[in-house]
Amino acid sequence: MDPYLLLEVPHTASIDDIKKAYRRLAKKWHPDTNGGSTQAADMFRKIKAAYDCLIDPIKRAAEDGKRKHRDQAETATKAEAERQARTRAYSYQPTPGRSGISPWVAVAALVALVFIIAALFGSNGGNSTSTSA
Repeated sequence: MDPYLLLEVPHTASIDDIKKAYRRLAKKWHPDTNGGSTQAADMFRKIKAAYDCLIDPIKRAAEDGKRKHRDQAETATKAEAERQARTRAYSYQPTPGRSGISPWVAVAALVALVFIIAALFGSNGGNSTSTSA
């Protein structure tokens, strides 16, 4: 867990701010003030570990490096998700159940079909004589 979050201080906190936060939280979570609670003891240990990490300049620099890496990875993940969302939003996807033919193409095909039928069964110049016997 992030030691800054455990101690409830910003990433830019000074050593004095870290010490004040540690004392406040140590008082709050000390097992003696919580009736020997195991949850309080666990929280107290976590707070002590976070304090030890942030007080030591080398450990704090390492933690800041890890935090920076996590932030960059998170930013990259968000950017990729946004890029994929934009790609999905602008990509053409025909409606399921439709052939994907434009309505104008369908109308043109229908008109052509009417002309073909008219040519096959068209009138014979206005004469209504039958050729059958």
